[in-house]
Amino acid sequence: MRIRYFFLIVGMVWGLSSCDDVLDKRNLNTVDDTIWDNYAAATVYLNSLYAQNMPAISLGANAGLSDEGYSSSENVTDLMWGVADETQVGIINDFSGATFENIRRINIGIQGINRSSLSEEEKAELAGQAYFLRAWRNWQLVRLYGGIPLVETAQDPFYDDLDLPRSTTRESVAFIVSDLDKAVAGLPARWELSADQGRITSAAAAAFKGRVLLHFASPMFNPDGKQDRWQAAYTANKEAKALLDENAYGLLDDFSQMFIINPVGNPEAVLFRSYKENTEYSSGWEGTIRPPSGGGNMGATPTWNLAQAFPMANGKPIHDPESGYDPLRYWENRDPRFYQTIAYNGATWSMAGRDETVVWTPERFRGENNRTAGTGMLNRKASNPAIDRNNTGNTSTSWLEIRYAEVLLNLAECAVELDLQEEAVALVSQLRQRAGISEANNFGLGSSLSVETLMRERQVEFAFENKRYWDMRRRRMFTDDLGAHTPKMNGRKRLGLRITGKGEWGSVVRSGDYRGASRLDTAIMLGHVDLNRPGDYETYFEVSVKNMDDLQPNGLDALIDYKERYYYFGIPVSVLTRSPAIEQTQGWLYGTFDPLKE
Repeated sequence: MRIRYFFLIVGMVWGLSSCDDVLDKRNLNTVDDTIWDNYAAATVYLNSLYAQNMPAISLGANAGLSDEGYSSSENVTDLMWGVADETQVGIINDFSGATFENIRRINIGIQGINRSSLSEEEKAELAGQAYFLRAWRNWQLVRLYGGIPLVETAQDPFYDDLDLPRSTTRESVAFIVSDLDKAVAGLPARWELSADQGRITSAAAAAFKGRVLLHFASPMFNPDGKQDRWQAAYTANKEAKALLDENAYGLLDDFSQMFIINPVGNPEAVLFRSYKENTEYSSGWEGTIRPPSGGGNMGATPTWNLAQAFPMANGKPIHDPESGYDPLRYWENRDPRFYQTIAYNGATWSMAGRDETVVWTPERFRGENNRTAGTGMLNRKASNPAIDRNNTGNTSTSWLEIRYAEVLLNLAECAVELDLQEEAVALVSQLRQRAGISEANNFGLGSSLSVETLMRERQVEFAFENKRYWDMRRRRMFTDDLGAHTPKMNGRKRLGLRITGKGEWGSVVRSGDYRGASRLDTAIMLGHVDLNRPGDYETYFEVSVKNMDDLQPNGLDALIDYKERYYYFGIPVSVLTRSPAIEQTQGWLYGTFDPLKE
């Protein structure tokens, strides 16, 4: 019976996705209602919704659209340099037919489950997962465009009016929150059966609701700083934390293992997606970030901007005169998360199948096939040293879309906005204690926190977890100063390090017991240069800060110039042509829709 329903649903889903124009098919609303009356069959349909809508691995995603990474892709640079126009809505575009097709499939599932003969408990459990997926899809649109057309039913293309106007941003957020409330009410906080691990839980729905309301309270959506929004976000995140705490969620002891261990056994994994090596569901992150000698291509390299954001091991920011920061030996005595995120020139990094235990990143280094890390540093976030250099493209690196640490920082940010300083400090202290920062003076935090300090903590904790770009948008960090040590990005550049050997690789190396003369890279490969030996780094390397934002076509340096209108993207022209009721966003050509209007 279960196999029969499986093939019925697979055929139905194929019919939904394989046609040239989904609206040309008359029978899209006609699904055999008997599947909804069978829990197993309805679950198979729900599984297809998971495959289409659950967030996939996003390590490194959108890093080039922020100050944590850099990309020379034209789509990215056009947006960052402010030259994207109405025909280029940026590298991110979720306002597409595919997105609304997915929402329609979710609506078919919700309607079918709710009208079925299943028990109320079974209905709530199945529909709760679908409500979450609908909230997820709608939020991907709202965070980019503001108010969107809200579609609550599976519309019939022959009888229903498909040309729907945009709702206000407030109405759109309220709709999303309502779906998440239904998910919280209908789902377990943890699933008991091993086969159900990875499904959406009430804990995930509550945490996601906290994220949505935090964004809605932030300056991008809330330029007037309305306190009721911060209170709503605080309450939601407080409730999410309580639910997580009651059900044995918490911080993983070892930060470096966050994406390496099985997420099913990771107490920090709230919403996650598992991957399995050497299957079609494997991950290639390891191959993206490793150096060539370790089986990678040196991708997603961290900026100097990110490196400077990490505090010292005593918790003090590097701009603090008492921090002990040495700009020449910048890697010394840093927050332990620095070493688990950034591989600097001369850092220790063991990789299975690679003989060397030290990585070097100078330009034209023969040990890496004369290739150079774009920013002079390598990314080691979520790296698993046990993966062999010959298998870096097919790994089990997992993805944690929401982890317990995010709930702590979401709640801490709301607490700061509501002047609940003691609570905020206590929350952030948990993360710094886990990281291994000195306990002195509340782990370097003192007795109060600023939003600037909190955003730096998020930058460090969530580096390359697809959080920074969205944080910079919601806090308007492209166009507004955040604090004395975090000026707006506009008018600035992203930075990297240029590392070369002194003497154009022709230096005479006299290091330690070695007294021979050779090219510096040869001496490095033979192990005659030691980062930790006093004087070696300064003697043999030339290090300078370089600008990553260079406008290559005309030879001019480019400055970040993220336009005000990019906070709310324009609707693609193709959509406006087909749907006259949808207004274009203000700031874009012929735009009349105000995302901030209530």
